[in-house]
Amino acid sequence: MRIITLGFPMPSAQVDNHSIANAPALFEYDACVLDPRAVSQQIEGIAAGSADLRKPDGTPVQAGATGAFQFGLGELLELRRDEMARLLGKGGTVVVIGYPTVPHHSVGTLPGANRYTILPAPDGVRYAPPQLLPADGAGVTAIDLRHAFAGYLQDFGKRITYRARWDTTRIEHFESVGTVFGRSAGGADVAVEFQVGPGRVVFLPPLSTELRGSQRRPLTEILVDGLMRSVEAPPLETPPSWVSRFDLPGLTESSARLEAAEEAFAEAEGGLVEARAFHDEAERFRGLLWRAGTYGFKPLVEEAMRTLGFDVSVQPSGSAVLKDAGAMALLEVDASESTVDERKYLSLQRRIEDEFLRSGVRRKGVIVVNGERRTAPAQRKAPYAETLANACANFGYALLTGETLFTLVTYALEGLEDAELTAEEGAETLAAIRESILTSDGLVSVEESEEEEVEAAEEETAEEKSEQADEEVEAPEESAAEAEAALVGAVAAEVVGEAADDVGAEAEAEAVREGGD
Repeated sequence: MRIITLGFPMPSAQVDNHSIANAPALFEYDACVLDPRAVSQQIEGIAAGSADLRKPDGTPVQAGATGAFQFGLGELLELRRDEMARLLGKGGTVVVIGYPTVPHHSVGTLPGANRYTILPAPDGVRYAPPQLLPADGAGVTAIDLRHAFAGYLQDFGKRITYRARWDTTRIEHFESVGTVFGRSAGGADVAVEFQVGPGRVVFLPPLSTELRGSQRRPLTEILVDGLMRSVEAPPLETPPSWVSRFDLPGLTESSARLEAAEEAFAEAEGGLVEARAFHDEAERFRGLLWRAGTYGFKPLVEEAMRTLGFDVSVQPSGSAVLKDAGAMALLEVDASESTVDERKYLSLQRRIEDEFLRSGVRRKGVIVVNGERRTAPAQRKAPYAETLANACANFGYALLTGETLFTLVTYALEGLEDAELTAEEGAETLAAIRESILTSDGLVSVEESEEEEVEAAEEETAEEKSEQADEEVEAPEESAAEAEAALVGAVAAEVVGEAADDVGAEAEAEAVREGGD
């Protein structure tokens, strides 16, 4: 088997690795592995004149039309598309590392050129929105273990970060041209195969990190194995409707078992997704006690402030502003595994001064810190510097710890779930919390008697929510596992039925031959 790659090097004697420019005719091979992102970079490099890429005969590929001393980029893309169509036309396989499409406006001689210009598609399929959509997520599971590339998903599933997903509902009669063999935990179709004439186009999600050198050997081996299996496997084709009228012993029962298992698996998978979402929602504010960073602690603080009733807006610079009934405060956030120092105070002071020069109004400042974040809150000795607390008290800025904000949010959430509390009473409670933040100078703390009551209620509620969320997750996981086992068994039965069908056909043919003799 001869394999060629474009922008996706694979260390193997069976593989020829090339760029889009220096590759020989693609139809001389049995299979092609295409990294469209790498090809896009090559296209843009040629168009900008920063990439010196040449055809196999040494002719440079350049933007513009083909001339006496150069080969035009637009013509190269058309040539590769024709070669790819010929490869597929003889039953070849093209493996595509799935990325969303991007336009290539720089290819002036080929209007409408994009990342997938060189790749033929089945009728009704576009490698672009609304069918192929940008997406980002981690973790993929093979849903068809018989597929030639199921091994890639099984071996590298935890190392995959998909960058695109398919909306197969936007493809008319998808079942006649394609099949999904891999999905994300949230149900996104990220591993899909299409039948293009007698050939196959297989979209695989990329790995989260690029492997280099010898690290690529296991990846190469699993892809080569999948390509060899795809050549041996029968082409994707839907049998005619009349085939179902020809029955075999046990086939009807195995089909019913397969259908029931698929329905149970789909129901359990849906319950698992819902339970995970419920669990994540229930525990997200725990991050106020231990998370850090722009993408960890800061968004949680902003969401907590929204839960308390603040209108939170994030400026293009990333700085956040709190608003409440005409009042405005500038928000700064910091977290550390050690003591939080006064740097955020200095940042906040600069912002307030800039706002004063711009509007003539001196705004309130609010700082939320999470010092010694890896230590249990009750054991933290110095989560923030005394200089920070003194500066906030002297200049009228509110200082909250992540633990205090967690307590306030817990109190607010309990009020929302309290059936005995009217909407007006709940709104008044949240307004009082917001007022205490906006009027505090220095450290904001919960009163001792109230804190004890809130902590007791919080512990009880957190335990109940955690148990409920864990039960909601565990039950669907067990159900999903049972359903998947049933599905595998049903698939095996179906395969046995099909094998029996083949044996029966051969026996019938033999009987006919003997009768003729």
